[in-house]
Amino acid sequence: MSRNTTTCDVRLKTRLRTILFVALTLFECNRRDPTDLTGTGLESVVKIPTNLHRALVENSISVTSVSQPGIIFGANDSGHESVIFAFDSTGKARGEWKVLQATDRDWEAASLGPCRPGDGATSCVYIGDVGDNDARRSHVTIYRIPEPRVNPIPDSASQVLAKRLDFRYPDHPHDVEAMYVAPDGALFLITKRRLLDGNRRPRPALLYRVPASAWDSSGIVTASLVDSLPIVPGSAANRQVSDAALSPDGKRLAVRTYAEVYVFAMDSVSGRPFPNTTPTACIIHGLREKQGEGIGWWWDSRRLVLTSEGRNAPLFVVSCSAPA
Repeated sequence: MSRNTTTCDVRLKTRLRTILFVALTLFECNRRDPTDLTGTGLESVVKIPTNLHRALVENSISVTSVSQPGIIFGANDSGHESVIFAFDSTGKARGEWKVLQATDRDWEAASLGPCRPGDGATSCVYIGDVGDNDARRSHVTIYRIPEPRVNPIPDSASQVLAKRLDFRYPDHPHDVEAMYVAPDGALFLITKRRLLDGNRRPRPALLYRVPASAWDSSGIVTASLVDSLPIVPGSAANRQVSDAALSPDGKRLAVRTYAEVYVFAMDSVSGRPFPNTTPTACIIHGLREKQGEGIGWWWDSRRLVLTSEGRNAPLFVVSCSAPA
């Protein structure tokens, strides 16, 4: 064997080792959690790959079922068919339902809550057609449907009938993507974007309430401004409120932005945060979600599940400490 041939063999082996080392390094990087939890306030992060419905490409909500552990409901936002999808905690598609007598103008919020008499169910999904990027809609809409029941074999031909509530804000239109339903059936809505007070200073996110009795009214009802939250949209990068979720016992409220999660201690009777109580905060920016939109409570009542827009976007299950 010539010296040149030996040299070539050594170079080839060295190159192969380098390629193998790079490949293994990339593999290990992909296996690692995408976030360094130091300084984030997060206690744990689990990433779950998904294989969701092909039509679920702009999921803007995350509603975790109480009566069906492991089931999560999602829906596309503006410009799509009025369909609600189900998937499970392993990221697998579990069914879809056409929502009759409803239009998806901009479905941006949803919550689980109690049903009203005549719904034929105890648990309902409330869907907020409340997105309004330009703050121009004279009124917006909430739809209420009995919680769909998930079969062992995914059902793609089912329908569910919606009931409708139209309302307006008492001051002017707002863009809203976060909503929750209190144990008494009252609806609460949180403003998303930057707002200015009379002195042109950024103000905290506003909290509006629509009483459960509004469903018995005809025409367009008016929400009431009842509170504000210590979250100032626009005061930092990606600080716009994109979703909220009330814990099943009504004692904690998780509110997410594109970069943070806030957890509030709640008065389960009034459905409002306890006054003068500081929420805990966690930074989720390092998860690198495509566009983080949804939040729901995991079934251990401690962790939270985060969802994002994008086809087959992964789920993130995070633990963020709760306030005392």
